[in-house]
This record gives sequence, structure tokens and C-alpha cells, in this order.
Amino acid sequence: MFESDFAKIEYIEKDNVVFHTWKKEAHFDDYRAPVTASLELLRERKDSIFVVDARNGFEDTKEDVEWGFNYFLPELKKTGCKIWGFILPKVSHIEGEIDLWTKEIEKNFRVIRATSYDEVLSQA
Repeated sequence: MFESDFAKIEYIEKDNVVFHTWKKEAHFDDYRAPVTASLELLRERKDSIFVVDARNGFEDTKEDVEWGFNYFLPELKKTGCKIWGFILPKVSHIEGEIDLWTKEIEKNFRVIRATSYDEVLSQA
């Protein structure tokens, strides 16, 4: 488990889910520390589902996107994770950001977009 002012990350054993909840906008170290914590849990819990609650989502900086694409996603692939769930409202103010990430994520993972945690699980 990890928690900061920006995010909370926990492992939900009964569902085999690493659950990453963004609390507020984060960039650089405030962004990368929680994402790295999620990665560590995903490494420990092989083949788990990664669920990101992005209802408090935000536009990433160019540097954070590059770090995510060049470091985080390749490392995530090594964990055995195959499903990435996004929890978002039906229409989000960060649609462009979600589309950008989804296009990259879909190269190696199945992406589920849903409005709740239970909805992600029902489609997994």
C-alpha cells in the first residue's frame, strides 16, 4: 500500500487488483512516486489487474507522458498484467489525455473503460 496527498494505491486480494486512485493533480516526482508504487505492487502480484480511478484525473506533463511510455509501460508489461481498467465518468474533461494513454496502452494490454470499480471487474 502507498498513500500520498496525490494518490492512494492498494492491492485488493479478493479481486487480484492493484487499485490506483488519483486524488488530485500530480506532476514529476509527485506523479512518478505513486505510479512506481503501483508498478511495485504489480510486480509482487503477478498477473493482477491494474485499475486506475481517474475521476480526479488531469493532463500529464510532456515529461511524465514520455516517462510513462518509455519506462512505466514497458516495465508494466513484464509484470504479467494483461488488463488495465480506467474508472471515469461517461464524459471526462480529460478525454484527450485518456485517448492518448489508451492508444499506447492498447498495444500490450486490454483496456476497460467503466464508471465504477465493479463495472471494470464485470468486464474483466
